[in-house]
Amino acid sequence: MTPLLSPQADALATAMDDLLAILNRTADLVAAGDAVEFAGLEDEATALCNAVVQLPPQEARSFLPRLEDVLAALERLETVVRKANELTQGKATVGRAAAAYRRAEDPDVG
Repeated sequence: MTPLLSPQADALATAMDDLLAILNRTADLVAAGDAVEFAGLEDEATALCNAVVQLPPQEARSFLPRLEDVLAALERLETVVRKANELTQGKATVGRAAAAYRRAEDPDVG
């Protein structure tokens, strides 16, 4: 049985659920190759986690599943961003190698 939350904890639960949705949507966008602005995500996640610590212990414990979900979403986002960066760097390397090859072939190019 889920304990009843205070109005403060209920609002915090809603904000944390919203953050989770944002993290998942952001990971989906990055995976699709879209450019994404990350400004504010870390600050929001930190503020919400700090707010959980300020709750009475019983209410704070009820946030454990949400915190685990947020952590999993952050880990997924990190993985997707790393993969996107690797793909982008790989394309840049191929482009630079092709340009260098063209210059070596024809000094008047590039």
